[in-house]
This record gives sequence, C-alpha cells and structure tokens, in this order.
Amino acid sequence: MLITRDILNKALEDKAPLFHDGDYIDDDVLYDLFYAQPILKDLPNEKKALRTLIPKSDRNILCAELKERTKKLKKEFEFEKIYYSAKCKSCGKEFSIYITKSQIIDRRFKISNSTNIHFTNILSRYPDRYYLFRPAFKELYSIKFGNSYNMYVCESCIDKFISDSMRKAADFLERKDKFDWFLSEESLGDWKRELFRIETTYFKLENREKIEDGKKIRAANGDVWKDDKYNEREKREQEERNHQRKLEEIRRQQKQDEEAERERTRKANELFLARHQLNTPTQRYINKFCNKDSDIDITDKEIQREALSPEEVNYEAIQKHNSKLYREYLQSPLWKIISSKVKWKANHRCEKCGSTKNLVTHHTSYEFKGVEFLAFHTLQCLCSKCHEKEHDTQIDSVK
Repeated sequence: MLITRDILNKALEDKAPLFHDGDYIDDDVLYDLFYAQPILKDLPNEKKALRTLIPKSDRNILCAELKERTKKLKKEFEFEKIYYSAKCKSCGKEFSIYITKSQIIDRRFKISNSTNIHFTNILSRYPDRYYLFRPAFKELYSIKFGNSYNMYVCESCIDKFISDSMRKAADFLERKDKFDWFLSEESLGDWKRELFRIETTYFKLENREKIEDGKKIRAANGDVWKDDKYNEREKREQEERNHQRKLEEIRRQQKQDEEAERERTRKANELFLARHQLNTPTQRYINKFCNKDSDIDITDKEIQREALSPEEVNYEAIQKHNSKLYREYLQSPLWKIISSKVKWKANHRCEKCGSTKNLVTHHTSYEFKGVEFLAFHTLQCLCSKCHEKEHDTQIDSVK
C-alpha cells in the first residue's frame, strides 16, 4: 500500500494505526515525518512552544501495529519496516530504502543514513599517494550533485565520478605552475584548491602574541612550495639544531674527559697505595720470613730474634697471609725457625714417648695459626708415630 498525505492526515484525525510491514510512503509523508520544521502550538498555560508537526504520541499510534521482535543470537532489536522509493540524481535509477518503527517514533531518519553511498568509501579503493583527494572530490561532488547528505547518487555513478575526477586531478598536479595558480586569484572558488594544504608556522612573542612566521603549501602529490619566511625559519631551526648538536658533543667530550681523569686518579691512588704497602714493616716482614722462596740464613741468631720478635708489624695481616697460603707457609723460613725452636725447647725428644727420631711440630690449637711465635704453648714436639696417634685421637673425639 502507498501511503499519501491524505491517508496520513485521516489516520491522525482518527487516532488509528496506519503503518504496516511492507507499506510504502511518498515524498510528502517522508517530509511530514522527518523533515518538516517545528511549529508553534498553544500550551494549556496560554503559552506557546515549538512542537513537531506530528507529535510523538501520534507516532506511537501510527506505528502500533508494527511489531517489535528480538534476534536471540545477536541480542539486537529489529523492527518491521515501511519503505520509501529513492532515485539516483545522476542516472535516474530507482530503488527502495526501509524505515523502522524506532526511526519514525524518534524522528531520526535521514535519506543519507541509508541511501547516500559516500564517495569517500569508494575513494578508499584507489590506493594512491594523492592523500588530499578526498576534500577536493567532496567539493567537486557538491558542485556536481548538490548537498551530499540529502541527495542520493548511486554507487556506480560515484565510481565513475571518482575515476574521472582522479584523472583530472592527476593531470592538473603534473603542471609546473600549479603553485603559481594556487596563489593567484584565478584559483578562488575552484575545486582544485582543495588539492593543496597550507601549513602556517607562528612565532610566539613574550606577551604570548603570535605572529606568522612563514607558510608551506603541500600539494596532493607530495610536492611542496615554501615562502621566504618559511625558508628563513627552517634555516634558523637548522642552525639551532646544529648548535645544540655541538653543545651536546662538547658536553659528551667533557664527560668523557672527566671520566678519563677520574680513572687516571684512581689508578694513581692504587699504585701509590700498593707502593706504600710494599714499604711497610709488615710487608717487609712477610716478604723476608713468610715466603717459601725467601733466601735467608735461619741459623743466624739475629735473624731468629727478628723473626720471633718482630717490631711495628700488624699481626692480623701476617696471620691472614700465612693462613691463606698455609702450604707455602709451612716451607717458609718463619715456620722453620718456629719449628726448630719448639724442638730445641724439647731437647729434640718426643714429648709423648721420648723418641729422638722423625720429630715434627704439632699444633695443639690453631688459634694462632700463622703467628705461632706469639703462642709457643700451642705447639708440641712429637715423633711421627705419636703425631699420627694424636691426630687420630682428635678425629675420634670429633666423631
């Protein structure tokens, strides 16, 4: 059924449902439902207010027999539909578009929502470096077809329009004088101006006022034109960048020089400390008496006295050195002097069995290990057999 304005007015007068699934509406009904301007109506308090031509309460009645149903899978609302016949402005092709109950009640339908195939979507099919084509073609589209938001042009017509327009734009952008044309009065009002983009830079004064500091014009094919101010600004910026790079290089070099100086100072301090340590009484004592390769006469009484009664030495450092290198220490002059002293005190006899054969020096305690000359009471003169027995006893006691 085709619903005309007369049928619509009769339904409004009778307060009766009108729209049924599959009905068509004509241009007048489409206008009354969605495009008619609000009108002044009297209110009960004798005031006036703007109201739509067909109020929402009446729209609910008109749509009463359109049943709402739910799609269970998608969980979305779908409505039974009425239709409107639209025509392509370019080729005259007709087709139907649908309108839902919700759109009628809320007055939120526009032809462009369902019928206008936006040429920008079609333009996206054309992979091309001319990234400014869209605004230019939108301007040309409006010139050729009118307002793109309420006038339908079919997809095939827009496709042809895009193809033809792209060819015209590409030919124009190949011109050597395109920037001269853009800057001339001849270009004013021409759709091809949209193939250019002006990039203006500004300089901010201390009072926050901004003054123009040059322009760069970019064409859709990537070509660029710059005015003298812009070139000067770029030159200043490049000089500033070069200056900053030089400053950074100077700072980096200064930092490297400081790190190198700190490293030289550290090594000099380490060398000084090492030389100082070599000249201390403790280090001289260790070098003379605690190294196995030291070549001194351990039978000399003065050397024995110096070994067993050192002066101005650090006993902890000596003990630490001898304990760390204990096997070498047992072959050092100091240990040989200490061992001979222990055997001499025992009259060269085993303190357990009295044997004079295979005598060794035994530790009863390792508290003074490495500095036994400070505690001879922790040492004994034993023969090898008693020495083994003594160690076996110590092992058993530990178990």
